[in-house]
Amino acid sequence: MSVVVSAPVVSLPRFQVTTDELLDRITELYPDDPSLSVVRRVIRATTVHTRWYSRPLEQQFAPAPSLAERTRTHLMDSLELAEKAAHGALFEAGLAASDIDGLVVLSATGHTMPGLDVLLMERLGLPPSVRRIPVSQVGCTGGVFGLARAMEMVTAHPGSTVLMVCSDVFSHYLHRGDSGLDGMILKGLFGDAAGACVVRTEAQGPHMELIDSWEYVHPNSHDIVGSRLDCDGLHAFNSPRLRHAVEGAMPRLLEWLKRSAPPGSDPAPRFVVSHTGGPRILDAIVAGLGCDPAMVDLARDSLREQGNVGSVSVLDVLERTFVKSPVDGDHGLLIAAGPGVSLIAVRAVWRQWG
Repeated sequence: MSVVVSAPVVSLPRFQVTTDELLDRITELYPDDPSLSVVRRVIRATTVHTRWYSRPLEQQFAPAPSLAERTRTHLMDSLELAEKAAHGALFEAGLAASDIDGLVVLSATGHTMPGLDVLLMERLGLPPSVRRIPVSQVGCTGGVFGLARAMEMVTAHPGSTVLMVCSDVFSHYLHRGDSGLDGMILKGLFGDAAGACVVRTEAQGPHMELIDSWEYVHPNSHDIVGSRLDCDGLHAFNSPRLRHAVEGAMPRLLEWLKRSAPPGSDPAPRFVVSHTGGPRILDAIVAGLGCDPAMVDLARDSLREQGNVGSVSVLDVLERTFVKSPVDGDHGLLIAAGPGVSLIAVRAVWRQWG
């Protein structure tokens, strides 16, 4: 039995912000910061040209409202984007809400109960018997993690159809008080977005067949990237050690690729759908795979045009892959790195026709 994913749909919020506009805002807020010139340089080094926010730039990095208000506005903005992406994915797959048997929902930034999964069921009109997997703590690996869980649901329940939705609204958690270099880099990297796709046993037209999945948590790396909760909300952190942890995990990925490859076949992927991370993370993935740097060009395009949008990034790169498609029958790899430090990968095959 095959498990396939149809073309994803990504929804962006209303407010586009260029890096020049962002740097003007940062200069306005931190005029006496002695490291301002360094901050400006490293933000430009992220290669992000534009990102999209669910609220206007003048509201970004303002003194934090109450935790309750921050949580409420985050939930509403996340839900609006998630609903838009989910409707788009259902339309793209030629399905109605009543056709959905399973729902996987991921958000790195949402911390409410009930979560987006229940609210989406109500907004979309999904059947009340839908099997749900809500996830909120896998961070940037969420897109690949969600595809792996959806693949398992379809395998466990042949003939079922699973809707996978990611929604990350990082702008609500970019704090003015996080003025260290890592906090400033994240201000330059992060944007808001939602994405969705459908996973099932068959599809007409171009699609990607999901073959197998792999997960790895690098030892003693839990303090490298993630978030912490304070009285004024969620604070993200990101250490330069992240690249070294990713590099340290790549040999394990190569072992899995060789072990799981069909007998007599080349285990090296012919295409790569990667989380955008940042330029150095993409460099680490290219070096670890030993692949042509051009294989992550679509990820670099996504990073430049939208920034790092967390769990949604892989879906945006996957959407771009459907537009600039591989050769029929090519074997590829979907990969993301995130808190843990964890790596999650899915083997896939491009199919031009059903």
